[in-house]
Amino acid sequence: MKHITKVFYSGFENDAMNKAIKNDIEKKYIEAVELYEEEIVIETSPDVNCFINLAFLYWSFAAEQIEFNDPNEIGEEWSAIGGAKFLSTLDKGLAHHPDHLELIFWRRYFLYRLYMVSFSEHDCLELLKYGKDFSLVPYFFLYLFDKKSHIHQMSKLRKTCIDLPTAKNIYIGSFIDG
Repeated sequence: MKHITKVFYSGFENDAMNKAIKNDIEKKYIEAVELYEEEIVIETSPDVNCFINLAFLYWSFAAEQIEFNDPNEIGEEWSAIGGAKFLSTLDKGLAHHPDHLELIFWRRYFLYRLYMVSFSEHDCLELLKYGKDFSLVPYFFLYLFDKKSHIHQMSKLRKTCIDLPTAKNIYIGSFIDG
């Protein structure tokens, strides 16, 4: 497990982060949330993936009750907790990593999915122009509009989703292969 996380979080040697990711992959989502939260509080400069993975889990608890909570036996109380924390978690991440493309993308995407805030193919393409740190993640959304133009990015993203099956990557993979 540690080898996998090192591949995708190159240079990241933090044992607590690796434990959080391991729990995420093993679908021990409440334990993963607790470890991601702990990492954000303890570290002076938390890894961006702590914020992304934690916000994704919170959003899933709030938005994907039947699809996510029921099969994973996530208690009802976590829907309210997730609803209250997914945006603030992304905002904390953006405070540490202000121009991180994936954080910016998930903030727009979550608002779109949960609150029907407008987010189009054009909007997503615009994000790609000024996100400081490159991410393949927005391409799963673009793939919904155009399956041919982004095939190279989708191939790389599919491999990441298979190699590191966190809740976020399982979700993304369901759109790629669905």
